[in-house]
Amino acid sequence: MPGRASIGEGEHRDPADGASAIDPDLSPCEYFGMMRVRLAEIEDETCALSSRPLLLGATNLVGERIRDAASLADAMRLSAQTYNLLHGGSYNRIERQGNRILYRMDDAEFPFTFAGGPSTRATVMEGVLIFVHTLLEMWAGRELTSHLRAVHSRRSRRGGDAMLGYWSVPVRLGAPAYMLEYAGTAGDLAPGSTAQTLDSIDVYDRILTSLARSDGADAHQPGDLVSRVRSKLESGLDDQGQVARALGMSVASLRRKLSETGHGFRQLRAEMLDRRARRLLGAGRSPEAVADLLGFADARSFARAFKQWTGTTPARFAADTLSENVLSDCASASSTP
Repeated sequence: MPGRASIGEGEHRDPADGASAIDPDLSPCEYFGMMRVRLAEIEDETCALSSRPLLLGATNLVGERIRDAASLADAMRLSAQTYNLLHGGSYNRIERQGNRILYRMDDAEFPFTFAGGPSTRATVMEGVLIFVHTLLEMWAGRELTSHLRAVHSRRSRRGGDAMLGYWSVPVRLGAPAYMLEYAGTAGDLAPGSTAQTLDSIDVYDRILTSLARSDGADAHQPGDLVSRVRSKLESGLDDQGQVARALGMSVASLRRKLSETGHGFRQLRAEMLDRRARRLLGAGRSPEAVADLLGFADARSFARAFKQWTGTTPARFAADTLSENVLSDCASASSTP
């Protein structure tokens, strides 16, 4: 792969780059913002984290199955069954234990595609817990956290567990599976509003909106500002005015505060575009398609920007990436008995 021109000393590593695919230290806002962008780019609802891709619309199917459920327990059961069918395995089930009802997810045999240790795997599964809880809230037409008694994670100890900060209920570590534990009476809850169409983008947007509310009070802390700007850029905002409004400040204030940290908005935006461009080209998209997806006027202006970022052209980068992938596949095949 060609060497890339440096963007700056404090260059932000793409959490989706490399074999590990997911940075276990991501905040919930960074994680879900990145997942939302990846979903739109690669059109796989697993965001390339499973060897069994799910076409766009998989969550719509789940939504259709639970749409007419008469109770939360029924919605939980139907969603678990549908996800099992889609993923081709018995990874989800609903359990009643005394005065509790649990949505249990067992990832022990799940066909993850990424390398990485237990912390990386836990980060992904803890994100799934948030996604499923939010999906059920959207079905119910009300918040369900007040009915949530605990969240269970297979993570053995604290550390790299930023996703767990999302919850305002007790978190139990070292569990045999990932679980959402609701009060038993919650299973009888009926939907509180007219059923709505549910899709993965809607779920991600609801999660990000919830996170934005909690982020608002801390938006002016200088130490967090750069990561918050990066999170907004990863979530799909790429205009300085949009990002400033999302952070609750004026464009002038945003520019001044970024300058105080040694960063500029154009630099951060260029980093984001560079990461997305390399990811899309590596996934087989043509330079023309990438230019359009990233909002460039034409392929030539994209090529100029890409060469400035990386030191090579989009076509050359794509060809080198393809060559590397072929060599890797050949090496893997030759090593197979």
